Order: sequence, then structure tokens, then C-alpha cells
Amino acid sequence: MNNNEQLNLLRTFFLVSGIVNGLYAFGWTGYTFIGGLISCGLGCLFGAFPIINIIACVMDFVAYNRLNKMNRSGTYSSVQFASIFDIASILTGNVASMVFGIVGLVF
Repeated sequence: MNNNEQLNLLRTFFLVSGIVNGLYAFGWTGYTFIGGLISCGLGCLFGAFPIINIIACVMDFVAYNRLNKMNRSGTYSSVQFASIFDIASILTGNVASMVFGIVGLVF
């Protein structure tokens, strides 16, 4: 596998991971809001979970954008930071992004 194929693969992984993280953030936000209403505020304890997914989603799209335009500085650090947050998204149950994060760190 040459470098161009690896970049295309990483771009695809970060795009899919960003979309999945956005969906998880939307789901956890809804769960926090509805769970907080139903449980008289006890469900609001899960309010930190969407923040993890929102940060991972934003960083995935930043890494995707930087991989599209390789002439910018800081591409490797953005990919590395996005991969670390993708791995941390396992705390919210997002297994797919965790796998993509591990692959992003390996490549």
C-alpha cells in the first residue's frame, strides 16, 4: 500500500468517524435531556458524554480537512490528537471510532 492509498484510507476513516461521533453526540444529548427530565435531574450526570463526542467530531473534521490540504503545517499533530480523542470516545460506547483512532495512530 503506497502513501497515497494510506492518505485516502485515513481521510475516509476520519470522515466516517466524524459523522459517527456527531450521531453519538446527538444521541447522548437527547438521552441526557430526556433522562434528566424523567429522573428529576439524575440523568443530567451523563452530560459529559456528549462533550467527548463533540470534541472528537470536531477534531475528526479538522484532521480530514488537513489531510485534504497537505500543504498546511500541523497535519500530523492534528491527526494524532484526533486519533487520541477517537480512542477516548470508547467511554461513550463508540467502538467504531475507537478502531478508527487506533488505525489512525498506527498509520
